[in-house]
Amino acid sequence: MTDPKDAEMSADGQGTKRRRTRNYGDRRTVSLRMDPELHERMMDLCDDLKIPANTYISGLIENDLKKRKK
Repeated sequence: MTDPKDAEMSADGQGTKRRRTRNYGDRRTVSLRMDPELHERMMDLCDDLKIPANTYISGLIENDLKKRKK
């Protein structure tokens, strides 16, 4: 695959068919909106820490809930 757009469509032209049920079937999705500047700062930090943004955000939430004993 040499063109990045090749991943946008399946071979039969019906779009991607990513299924994550094996790895993430028991998880829920949360949409988070943030200012572009905050997003950039967060992504820079995640790059420095070498962790995915999802792991970073989940860790923050988990630690806050522990602090609040929830």
